[in-house]
Amino acid sequence: MSFEILGVDLYHILSWFIVYSFMGWIWESCYVSAKSKKWVNRGFVSGPFVTIYGVGAVTVYVILRPVAGNILELYFAGVAVATILEYVTGVLMEAIFHTNWWDYSDKKFNFQGKICLGSSVAWGFFTLILFYVFQPVVGDLVEMVPRKTGIVLVYVWLAGYTVDFAFSAAAAFDLRSKMKKLDVVWDEFQENLRDTKLYEVAEEARAKAEVYRMELPIGKWNDLIEERKKVFSEMVERYSANDSKLLETKENILGKYEEFVQKYGDVKKSIRYISRRHLRAYPNMVSSFERRRRLALKKKRKQDKKVRKS
Repeated sequence: MSFEILGVDLYHILSWFIVYSFMGWIWESCYVSAKSKKWVNRGFVSGPFVTIYGVGAVTVYVILRPVAGNILELYFAGVAVATILEYVTGVLMEAIFHTNWWDYSDKKFNFQGKICLGSSVAWGFFTLILFYVFQPVVGDLVEMVPRKTGIVLVYVWLAGYTVDFAFSAAAAFDLRSKMKKLDVVWDEFQENLRDTKLYEVAEEARAKAEVYRMELPIGKWNDLIEERKKVFSEMVERYSANDSKLLETKENILGKYEEFVQKYGDVKKSIRYISRRHLRAYPNMVSSFERRRRLALKKKRKQDKKVRKS
């Protein structure tokens, strides 16, 4: 492992990567668990590692070492490098898995929902903390392990990580297909409500839908479905009284809703355990299909609003 990248040998790069990936997992899992008030195993792989933290920390450190002595220059360089890394990662994840694992579309000054000004500003401060707080500690920690022992540990870790990553990638590909199916089911159902008062209601429900992200036992899932059926039926009855088009198609809509619930439930129950963990770990994850649909809808609403004002 004497091969060097920008003056740093591969052994140290991999060792730092492992430590930062583990530190990232601790931070992410604790932070998300505290917010959701339940334990969440954050990260793409099943093991206690968040790969993006390892890649990000090592990449930023190795690239920016020449400017480590200038705080201002280091800050802005950190903003640039980390933001590019976040964007490239988002593009690759979308291209490979057809899903967006994070989405900044609702943030100000965002670009394609993959990066935003707020996170970029934060990356600059994280870069300073990386150089002046974490790296000295991580560097000393790695040096405490004899190099021969360290090399063996790195090889063992790489073997385990490769297997874990392969299973996680397979689950992500499966999840890509399932999420698209869920979105298609929504589309088919909503099409039956077009030009009725229930269309906007269904759209709002869709925007808030987290059903396929829930870890519900079958019994509770069925209870939830029965509750939603009752609420939807009452809404159809109420709105159809003043909507002739809805009144004519009321029975058809209720039938389509039953079909929708069945399809949606079947797809949800077919999602693998690892894929469910991905959904819990990244609750804002959406399929590329759904994100494009939301952006198109948002654009249409803005245009409609301008037309009404004019």
